[in-house]
Formats: sequence, structure tokens, C-alpha cells
Amino acid sequence: MKLPRQVYLLGLVSFLMDVASEMVYPLLPLFLTGLGAGAGVLGLVEGIAEATASLFKVVGGRVSDRVGRRKPLLLLGYGLPAFLRPILALAQSPAHVLLYRFLDRTGKGLRTAPRDALLAESVDKGALGRAYGLHRGLDTLGATVGPFLAFLLLPHLGIRGVFWASAVPAFLALLALLWVKEAKRQEIRPPLPPLRLAYLRALPASYRRFLLISGVFALALSSNAFLLLRLKELGLSQEQVTLAYTGYNLLYALLSYPLGSLADRVGLRRVVAWGFGLYALVYLGFALAQSALWGVALLLLYALYSAAFEGSSRAYLATLVPEATKATAIGLYHTVVGVLLLPASLVFGALWQAYGPGLAFGAGAGLALLVLALFLLDGRRPRAYSGSGPTGL
Repeated sequence: MKLPRQVYLLGLVSFLMDVASEMVYPLLPLFLTGLGAGAGVLGLVEGIAEATASLFKVVGGRVSDRVGRRKPLLLLGYGLPAFLRPILALAQSPAHVLLYRFLDRTGKGLRTAPRDALLAESVDKGALGRAYGLHRGLDTLGATVGPFLAFLLLPHLGIRGVFWASAVPAFLALLALLWVKEAKRQEIRPPLPPLRLAYLRALPASYRRFLLISGVFALALSSNAFLLLRLKELGLSQEQVTLAYTGYNLLYALLSYPLGSLADRVGLRRVVAWGFGLYALVYLGFALAQSALWGVALLLLYALYSAAFEGSSRAYLATLVPEATKATAIGLYHTVVGVLLLPASLVFGALWQAYGPGLAFGAGAGLALLVLALFLLDGRRPRAYSGSGPTGL
């Protein structure tokens, strides 16, 4: 079954915005280091950035469900990063980088849940894995092109020049978004229940359990910036780190659609479980890594985790929630996970600074194994709500 045009358009928008974002992202740890920041400051900046994005994900989802529209939130969410590039390009201290990351991630937070809901509403449930896989693939293809462009431009423009150049694809993403359409919704919508504990209790038990498990997993996560810093520590140059990150994103992009299609056939839960296991394996490897070659190989294995987990977990989540509050429930999930990324990144950075990267990555691997065990045990429970399509292990 052919996927609708809307899925490809949303993928194109994400592709262009990720070109812009990933021209910047792999250079940030090195840029911060040049401004006098250490691993602890990097953990603070990235933790606040990701927590901000996630706090605004529930806001974006809630507003989208309340007004019955998706596109206005997308325009705002993609517009903010496009207009904020000068803050980063002119930064003179880590505080300026933090301000940019805070505002940039605010935009990401506002757009994520409405975009994921619009994507889910554009396809039949039996094609969710392929739709999310294709979207993640195009998104990550942009994340491949971005650092490669940075690698090519860096010797000629310098880091700040690359930051300025990243504004071009960001504005192209906004132009592409104008072609995205959404189905007309009823003018008068039933009022949404207040976003309180009672709202969470009203959601399916399977969703609440997955939310809890995902929250524990978030504590095992750390910013990808630490992976890049680890590669630098293992002996790669600034340009080589950028090139390695390009390879990671390329492999991620190539694998996303095939693994999304596989998830539709073998079950979304099964592929999500594989993702938890792969994450633990990669982090254990980074804890023990002794050479740059080892580090690059682990980064490519991390691409397999990302391709297996990112699309499949979003597709699986979409099967656990009712249509009326889909964007709010998706946004709440992203918010809970993202808020926990702040203490996770702070602890990871503190462990690295105090005891070295081995303990920090080892702790993440151990917690991921615990999450895998919890997820497999949860699979034995009866599901309180089920979307169509295979989801069981």
C-alpha cells in the first residue's frame, strides 16, 4: 500500500530542518569547549535544552487538541529555530549557547506532538510502522547531510560561519511546510479533561505502563553530545568527529524505513524491545572502548538502535491512545521522558567528570538492561487498549 503524499511532505520538512540543526549540533561540544566549558557545563546545557523541548511537547499537543489544528503549531515550532540562528553565531559565552539551545528546543517541543499526531492521522494503523519509519528516515537523512555540509564548510567558514549558513535550510523547511495540509475538523470540539492526575488515570493502562517504563529508560539516556565527546577523547579530530556523526546519521536514515516495515510485520513491541537491548550493548561498549576505531564502530551500532527504536516506539505509542486526545497523550509522553533527561544528563556529566566516561556509560548500560526486563515482563500483562495491527511480542 502506497503511503500518502502528506507523509512525504512532512518528511521533507523534517529533512530540511534536520540539515539545519545537524550542521550545528556536532560542533556544539567543540564550540562550548572553546568557550571554556567542560563536561559538567555540557551536561547542564544539553539537559536544560532537552528538558525544555519535552516540557513544551505536552503544551504543543494540548493546544493542538484543544483548537483542533496541527499546522499553526508546526509553523511556530519550525519558525523559531529558523529566526534564532544569530544568537548562536554571535555567542561569546556558554550562557549564550544555553539561551539559543533553550529557544531552539522550545520550537522543537511545540511542533513534535502535533506533527506526530498529524502523521498518525494521515495513514491507516496497519501502515504506522512504515509511515513513521519513512519520516524518521527522511529526518535522519537530513541529519546526515547536515554534518557532512558542516565538514565541507568548516575549513572555509569556521564554526561561526557554519552556524550562519545553517539558516538557509531552516528557512527552506518553513517554505516546504506551507504545502502541508490537514483535514478539516469539526468547528465545535468537546472540551478536553483538565491535564491533572485524573486525566492520566483515564488513559489506557497499557499507555500508563509504557510511560512509566519510558521514564525509567530516560534516566539511562544522555545527550548524543557525550558520544561525540567520547570519540574526541578516543583520538578523533574535530573534522573526523563531524564525519563520523555523518556516517551515523546516514546509516540511521537508510535503516529507518526497512526496520519500520519490519516492525509492521513482526510487531512493534518486539522491535522496541530490540532497541532497549541494543542501547545497553552500545553503552557498555563505550564504557570499555580503548580506540577511536572501536568508538566509530559503536557509533554505527548506535545508528541501528536509533533506527529500530525511534520510529517503532512512536508508532507503538500511537496504538496505545484514543484518537480524541492523541496529540496530548503523545506530548505528555515526550514531556515526561524529556524532563527526566535533565537530571540524567546532569548525573551523566557529573559521573564523567568525577570518575571518567567508563562509569558514566556503564551506569547507562545497566539501567537500560533493567528497562528491557521491565518491558518484557509488562508484555505478559493483558492490554487494556489496543490499536489495530500487530503490537505484541
